[in-house]
Amino acid sequence: MKIVLASLTLFVVLFSCTTKKTEEEFEVKGFKYARLVSIDQKPGYKELIVKNPKTLKVETRYALISRNSKMKRPSGMKIIEVPVQNMAALSTSFVGMLDAINSIETIKATTEEQYISNKALLKGVRAGKVLTAGYETGLTPDAVLKAKIPLIIFSGFGQPFPNEAKFAQLNVVCMANYDWEEMHPLGKAEWIKVFGALVCKDQEADNYFSQVEESYLKIKKEAAAIKKQKKVICGGLAGDVWYAPAGKSFMAGIMKDAGMDYFYKNTDGTASLSLSFEQVFNDDQKCDIWINAEAPNLKQLFAMNPKFRYFHTVTKGKVYTYTHNSNYYWELSQVNPHWLLEDFVNIAKGEPKVNYHFYRQVK
Repeated sequence: MKIVLASLTLFVVLFSCTTKKTEEEFEVKGFKYARLVSIDQKPGYKELIVKNPKTLKVETRYALISRNSKMKRPSGMKIIEVPVQNMAALSTSFVGMLDAINSIETIKATTEEQYISNKALLKGVRAGKVLTAGYETGLTPDAVLKAKIPLIIFSGFGQPFPNEAKFAQLNVVCMANYDWEEMHPLGKAEWIKVFGALVCKDQEADNYFSQVEESYLKIKKEAAAIKKQKKVICGGLAGDVWYAPAGKSFMAGIMKDAGMDYFYKNTDGTASLSLSFEQVFNDDQKCDIWINAEAPNLKQLFAMNPKFRYFHTVTKGKVYTYTHNSNYYWELSQVNPHWLLEDFVNIAKGEPKVNYHFYRQVK
């Protein structure tokens, strides 16, 4: 299955998020890499379309309408008044995107405190100004109503959000976000444009993504000069199963762009592979580097499974992890894929004295 690059060329028709701008003053940008989302300009509002990652067909249409607009609400769409001032952002990647466009204050509900890295958001949580909730339990309609939250953004898994019908009765929109299903290394980060549209910081979001894209492509070009590619395994053990990125996944794409020879690059799928420990043990003997070990040090790694000490990558000291600061990684890696790519290039080169953005060597 080929990576689909959604290159929607949206001609510039303008719309205001505030009453101070006219329709001719704002530019709607297209999506070059993300395949599951688009934003189109309609007379008086923006149409945000989210596609189902399995079928690539339109799943939901949203009309983003200025809160002061008296226009007739279009039918067949979920209505979101913009700029959104209060929202529930139930994934750490959403936190990173809103932080990148200086809009953390719009988050009035988020995931559990134990998964948060952003200091400003943690302060709000601890002060009781920001609600926290796990995905399984969701947010109660009463709590959302009390916090005056009109929009809940959650990671879509093909299922409605808990109590979604009740929320709809309260005029609370539940939006499934599929940034995690994007395959292109820049596709995830491009979802920042969705958050830009929601909080009326389209230009800031577009500028941020343009800088990320420029940096990513520059690093990728430099990595293409690496003559001898390192063979890499990736992933970790959960119980008796080793989970590794599939060959068409986001992570596999970044490893390829970093000049790495990922061992399972020719496998199908965009999510994870489920492998046996024995298979990975044998495959590791042919590899130079292990990325995403599930422990910050060797002591904890060997406690997970004593046989790890016999991995070829372990004996060579070429094991890398982000688990020493996993909240920071999950919050910022998707919106900063150029940092992730730079880490991988330095790992591939064996640079010992660089300051990694997310990773460190397991010792």
